[in-house]
Amino acid sequence: MDPRRTKACMVDAIECPSPVQDGIRTGTIDQWDAVKGYGWVQSNGKRFFLHIKDLQRGQRRPKAGDEVQFSLGQDAKGRPCAKAARLLKPGSRMGFGGLLAFGLLILLPGVAGLFLPLPLWLPPTFMTILSVITYRMYAHDKKLAQSEVWRVSEATLHLAELCGGWPGAFLAQRRLRHKCSKRTYQFVFWLIVLSYQIVAVDVFFDYGYTLKAIAEIGGFLKAL
Repeated sequence: MDPRRTKACMVDAIECPSPVQDGIRTGTIDQWDAVKGYGWVQSNGKRFFLHIKDLQRGQRRPKAGDEVQFSLGQDAKGRPCAKAARLLKPGSRMGFGGLLAFGLLILLPGVAGLFLPLPLWLPPTFMTILSVITYRMYAHDKKLAQSEVWRVSEATLHLAELCGGWPGAFLAQRRLRHKCSKRTYQFVFWLIVLSYQIVAVDVFFDYGYTLKAIAEIGGFLKAL
């Protein structure tokens, strides 16, 4: 390794600018200097400089062999570097808190489905199928992201969530650690989840709030 290149990168990459949009990547730390607090991340055949200041706070100090997720940024000279990095836990398993949250989120929609004028097996079967499809879409998109090829659009993922695949998206975000750090994406995702909770509650009130909302929207459109 060229020592001059290392020193230059260390100085320039301490403060990287904002991450490039959709530049989320996954890589492996192949070299880390614990004393100086910087190292290199190997991702898709390329190496990116990573400084300890660009690692998420509250995590242990990294070491060679650790897997990290990071945003692609640039240093002062326009060279790519790792930004907003975080260590990925081995196994990508959900903890008890994640499982508890998942159970609570599907509780209301699950119970509400029993009161719909449909066969009892249809709502859970439909959402399970959509969730499996959505989970696979997440997995495929993550694979494409690491290969730097055409991605599954966020609009397509959100549409799958809106159609009933949001439980699969919830699991995919935590097990695959994909799409869980982009705030704008998370805002839309949780808006979809919240809408399912609201509609589920409305089922117990004979769709009173939903019918009222439809009437209000209809009156607004007629007034235009």
